[in-house]
Amino acid sequence: MHIALVLAAVLAGAVVGGEREKKEKPAGLRTLILVCLGSATFTMVSFAFTTTTGDSGRVAAQIVTGIGFLGAGVILHGATSVSGTTTAATVWMTAATGMTIGAGFPIAGLALSLLTRGVLTGMRAWESHSIGEGRAGSVELVYDPDHGKSRVRIEKIMEDFHLHQEAGIEEPTDDGALRLRFRFHLPRKQSRDFLHELASLPAVRAIRCTED
Repeated sequence: MHIALVLAAVLAGAVVGGEREKKEKPAGLRTLILVCLGSATFTMVSFAFTTTTGDSGRVAAQIVTGIGFLGAGVILHGATSVSGTTTAATVWMTAATGMTIGAGFPIAGLALSLLTRGVLTGMRAWESHSIGEGRAGSVELVYDPDHGKSRVRIEKIMEDFHLHQEAGIEEPTDDGALRLRFRFHLPRKQSRDFLHELASLPAVRAIRCTED
């Protein structure tokens, strides 16, 4: 029985990890197989403790805590965006799947892994259809300082599109202007509107956008 649960955990981790591996995410095939297998193993051991001494719920709680630290490790904070939250949630869900299998419910665990993969792949297609594909890249603005008024207008536009106001690297140019570089990630239509609003500012001399 335990061997069957171990194999089910490996398979469930591979189902989810394969999708992350294709997207070249930090937590890929090997990581998620190990997360699922480890969670299942700890859960099986914790249930063995209940026949002697100890509380199986305490082991489960420690799994959740440990996975929280692992998930935090794959979240990257950039200048204008935060990435890795979906991968972190996937790690957390894979651990829950492993715990389900370790508790003696391999069919339910495998169903959860298929459902997780379906969310990762199906929701991406739905998002692309409903709000358009995302666009990520870097923007370089050259603008007249205008005693700080120009930067305020730029920050207002960034705020309207839910980008971090404090983001970006600003430096002076030789002719007294300022050059601002920052990254962005927006739905494609919103990115066009965002760049158009920046370019329409009177103080902006030049704007250059480079897509990833």
